[in-house]
Parts: sequence; structure tokens; C-alpha cells
Amino acid sequence: MPEVSALPLVNLRLVEVPDGAPPYDGQAHGMPCSRCLPGAGQADAAAAEVAPGALVPAVGAVGAVGSVLPADPAAARARQVALVIVEVLAGVRPDRQLVPLATDRVRARVRSLAPHLACDRRPRIQRMVTSRPAARAVELTVVVNFGPRSRALAMRFEHVAARPPAPGWPARPARWLCTAIETG
Repeated sequence: MPEVSALPLVNLRLVEVPDGAPPYDGQAHGMPCSRCLPGAGQADAAAAEVAPGALVPAVGAVGAVGSVLPADPAAARARQVALVIVEVLAGVRPDRQLVPLATDRVRARVRSLAPHLACDRRPRIQRMVTSRPAARAVELTVVVNFGPRSRALAMRFEHVAARPPAPGWPARPARWLCTAIETG
């Protein structure tokens, strides 16, 4: 293999590489849409005053031509559950709130991670990226600021069908359940 300095540097050119990530909530995307028009965000601003540092899921995602696509209800529900999991990890919520939202394995993993991620202030979600690998599955990557440190969390949510009542078992409605969580 020849040295890099020995290679002739001919025909070099600067190529602009597009950003591979989708636009995030509130990020400028160039094309005007209904959320960017004057006065369109006034109703959203009142709804966004939930808690300082908490993330409010977006109403829709921005399409390739700048139009607002309808929000995926499964992804919106997964984002709400992810927010609860992040707050349990930070020590803001009790872990018993995860019982209807996560499997036993995920709750055990959250209990083991919580002492390492607990902080004295509310966690701040910096970014959420959603993907749909299957029709009944949603995967979320969440970048969270836990006080002085930021962590990336990967979560998988799967749709569990409704269960009719049976002897000894109550009926259960259909729901989205967190089945896996990893941190980095």
C-alpha cells in the first residue's frame, strides 16, 4: 500500500453529503408547511407547556416536499411510553408505573440502570428517532441528557393484542408494550 503523501492529489473535489437523519421536531426544514405558517403554532404552544424539559411528541412528520404527514398513532404512543421510561430512569417517577407498559425483563433492566442514571434535575430529551421494522413493532432511539451526562437509549415496542376474559384472567385491552431496552 503506498503512502498517502506519495499519491498524487489530482482531481480532488469537495462533495456535499446530505444529512441522513430525518428532520426533528421544531427543526427548520426549508419548505413552508402548516406548522410554520404565522399563528399556526399558537395552539401548540399552549399544549407544549407540560413540564420544563419534557418532550411533547410532534403532530406530524415532514414529508419530502415539505407537507405535514399524519402522525403515526403507534409511534406517538411509543414516544409517550418512552418518556415515562426516561423519567423512571431519572428517578422522577416510581418504577411501579412501568407495570402495564413494559415486560418483566425491561422493568428489571430499568431497575438496574436507574441508580446509574438518576440525577438531581429533570431529564431532557434531546432527540427521538422512530422506525417501524414491522407492522406491529416500533423502535425508538432516544438521546437523553441526564444532568451532566447524555445517554442514548434504544427501545423496542410491540403491539400486544387484546385478551378476552377467561377463568382466572381478566380481560385486557390491546396495548403497546416495551419489550427491549439498551443504553450506550
